[in-house]
Amino acid sequence: MKPNVPTNLPPFGLDRSDAIHPSSIPANEKFRSCSLEAVRPSTRDDKNPGDFIPPPPLMSCSAFVPRSLVELLMRRKNGALGVKWLKGDDITNMEGAMHSFITPVISRCEIIGDCRYNPVFGGHSIDRFGDTLQRPRTDGSKRKCHLTRFVVLSASVQMDFENTKVMLSACMLEASETIGHDLSCDSAWVVLDKKAKQDDKQRRAYDESLRQHIIYHLTEARRLPARESVGDLLDINETIQPLESFITTPIDNTDKLVGKFTGLDNGQLVSVEILFNTAVQQAKNELAALEVSCPQGYIYTYDPASIFARKIGAKMLNRLMFAALKHLSDHYKFENIRVFGFNSYADRGAISLLRSALRKQEHVIVTSKQDLFNGAGGAQGLYDVTHIPQARGAMLVIHNNSDGFGQNIETEAMVGSLDGAIGSSSSAAASLERNRKDLLDFIW
Repeated sequence: MKPNVPTNLPPFGLDRSDAIHPSSIPANEKFRSCSLEAVRPSTRDDKNPGDFIPPPPLMSCSAFVPRSLVELLMRRKNGALGVKWLKGDDITNMEGAMHSFITPVISRCEIIGDCRYNPVFGGHSIDRFGDTLQRPRTDGSKRKCHLTRFVVLSASVQMDFENTKVMLSACMLEASETIGHDLSCDSAWVVLDKKAKQDDKQRRAYDESLRQHIIYHLTEARRLPARESVGDLLDINETIQPLESFITTPIDNTDKLVGKFTGLDNGQLVSVEILFNTAVQQAKNELAALEVSCPQGYIYTYDPASIFARKIGAKMLNRLMFAALKHLSDHYKFENIRVFGFNSYADRGAISLLRSALRKQEHVIVTSKQDLFNGAGGAQGLYDVTHIPQARGAMLVIHNNSDGFGQNIETEAMVGSLDGAIGSSSSAAASLERNRKDLLDFIW
């Protein structure tokens, strides 16, 4: 799917997710805090042999993302709950849009329970495995430690339609034509420094340059027309129909999506072509990284975005993802994926469409995510794939709809979001820790 497959990858073992094991973190300690301590230079040398050190991620990026942007975005601010650019910030709205094309994949992530959606709790939570008496340490001592499961975490950044300032702004039509421009051809272009970003005029011009860069790479015409010049306009429901037709038709005719535009409820017109090509880039970056990180096979699970879909609708974003998967599936074989588990609780037609999208991947079982999490819970876990022989020994992939503006996995408590549930209950924050020296060692 992507050229130049890396030979140097983050440390990973031939782990399996259908087994639970004792971690090295004491049961009375907060898991995220201890995981973060494990990767900090002041304590890393004090670890006992055999203790788990969370690895850095494999950073799978679209070819048109400037490398200088990758570092800025991966060392982003603490948290960004419900906010985008704010005065004093490092990351502008169009930089946040560019983050959609950077997918960190953590090949070995310890988690202390299985994720579950609990309406009573108000969202996502963790069903903990509990703890157990650890094997004797080198000094002969024993202590209770967290039980954990090894998983793979995809910290993918969802297309951000929480408000009008990020992806909607990137792909919407304006009063005049917008000509795309490839920043790689502009030797004078640099990432705007934080001080300059506080100047509204400089920041807006900078964001417009990034928007033109996106338009150049994600439209065939390398431009967006003026709003008033568009005659063939669809609403969201009318846009979903050709997307579903594209997904269910064996022919890979992406021409049907070129130069198409849809009107949103707020009156904005957006490019369906940019949305589709963004979804293709995201799926390619993620699946390529998973294929090289999981030679033992993987079980991919996906929860549709909710908050990030506010201005466009989760149904539309789901169809864009399925269309992207169909396009990639028509051209590549996904060698190592065994099962695709999709959370279809709010989109009952999704599973059938997903099966159509992956029809050429005959070895892949498409099912509801819930079908993979019917275990007893507690020390046995909710994750149970004993009824799927192909899933035996494979890695469970948790797809997280991460935030492009804040490192919520590192800072957010378990208050209902998937970010908070995963972050507070796993080693993910340590793998993505902004100050670790090896954070950017593996960029593909």
